[in-house]
Amino acid sequence: MTVMQATARGQVDREQAHDLYWQGHADHGAEAVALLAEDGRVLRATAAFDALRTGGGWTTLPGERTRIAAAIARATARVAPQAAAVRFCRGGSGATLILIARPIPWQTRLLHAPAGVAIATLVDPTHRPAPATPLWREAFDLTPAEAELAALLMGGHSLESAAAARDCRPATLRVHLRHVFAKTGVSRQSDLVALLARMGRG
Repeated sequence: MTVMQATARGQVDREQAHDLYWQGHADHGAEAVALLAEDGRVLRATAAFDALRTGGGWTTLPGERTRIAAAIARATARVAPQAAAVRFCRGGSGATLILIARPIPWQTRLLHAPAGVAIATLVDPTHRPAPATPLWREAFDLTPAEAELAALLMGGHSLESAAAARDCRPATLRVHLRHVFAKTGVSRQSDLVALLARMGRG
């Protein structure tokens, strides 16, 4: 192999590593994530990220732009980068978004050679993705009624409000909840919600 072939091969391998690293993030298409360069530019972004970011920018308010720039600078710093988060209003809509910027660890950058230095995630606090009830049912052998109760609890319902939503008595749901606890191995609603959240959403 000539020097030029080896150089070309190294470039191809590096580009493939870039693509594989980004693909690992972009595969979660519902997530609003972007790869950031050292200067804070967005190198790649999912469609969900682009949809939340109004007109290619972050916000129309100068003070918030400064705070966003500071958060991104913290995550993309060459020396001792740190994760940062900032809440801001999207464009002129007044809707609130949260930007979380996390530096890509050095060992990951050495191993996968991503083109960027940080990952940015946009979170819409009002957005509630559909619960992954088929996965829950498969993993824990939940009945349809038990999975529906779990989805209501994940959506922020109490047992009483879930009973009102399903037009049944809270005592009925308490029986379902006991079965869900037994099948999932937890004993509190907060632990159940945390467990199901770790399994992701549909």
